[in-house]
Amino acid sequence: MNRKVSLVAVVASAACFSTLGILTQLAYRQGASPLPLLAWRFALVSLLMAAYQLVRNARALRAGLHDLGKYAAISLTGYGAASICYFFALKFATASVVAVLLYTYPAMVAALSSMLFGERLTRARVVAIALTFVGCAMVVGLFSDDVHASATGILLGLGAALGYSVFNLLSYRWMGDKPRIVLMTYTFGISAVALATITLLSGGSLSVAAWTPTLWGLLGLIVLVPTFIAVLLYLNGIRRLGPAQAAIVSTTEPLFTIALAALVLGERLVGLQLVGAAFVVAGVVAAEWRTPGEPSVRTDELAAV
Repeated sequence: MNRKVSLVAVVASAACFSTLGILTQLAYRQGASPLPLLAWRFALVSLLMAAYQLVRNARALRAGLHDLGKYAAISLTGYGAASICYFFALKFATASVVAVLLYTYPAMVAALSSMLFGERLTRARVVAIALTFVGCAMVVGLFSDDVHASATGILLGLGAALGYSVFNLLSYRWMGDKPRIVLMTYTFGISAVALATITLLSGGSLSVAAWTPTLWGLLGLIVLVPTFIAVLLYLNGIRRLGPAQAAIVSTTEPLFTIALAALVLGERLVGLQLVGAAFVVAGVVAAEWRTPGEPSVRTDELAAV
């Protein structure tokens, strides 16, 4: 795979990831609830990824109790928690706003790495944190009387970014050279079990008897496009581009989300919100920008929840 093809793969991955918020909003309109929808998404995609890995290299799926414990911790405190926040955030905020809030995660990773692990905060990362903070404030309407965002939606969107940051940091430090596709297979599978348990304990139901064909179709698209296909495209693209450049290219994701949300859902970011979205994207680029020889802060695992 040459660099141009890899570049196209990462951009296509970002476009695929960007459909998650749109498809989830449409599923909600069909009567879906966040937890069951998320549990079924994770269960089906984990089976798909396991089958894919079995064909490629079945031995890579073997894991001891020590690794399983790490996979569980990464799933429950990181990716699973981020996904719950993201899916519930879409109940209280537009897909565009949630997408921008999610992309505060590279700045969060830089800040957490500095606070918890003593990573040096370079000038670029300080700029990234500042740009992301100001951009986020603009998107949620902090500087405008014309925009009113739900506090619940804002907190959940930022919670998704925080969970995703934890996932990036823990997976990088704990899993080392483990194949990313194997990590995601276990992450999705463990998250599916956890979400199914939470759903049942909270009095919910996993029954799909009342689901319409449209809702089944939307779930199928959620499993295939912004999850399975998006992950494979990104992981294949990253091999040639490298993690830093791939992460920068993936910042097109919130831009795709904004465009799709306007086209499909009729959502619009206006005035300062659009400027804020640009600030957040610039912040992600700054967070990933590094001079030769500078150690990287891992913010490149995947592009979305």
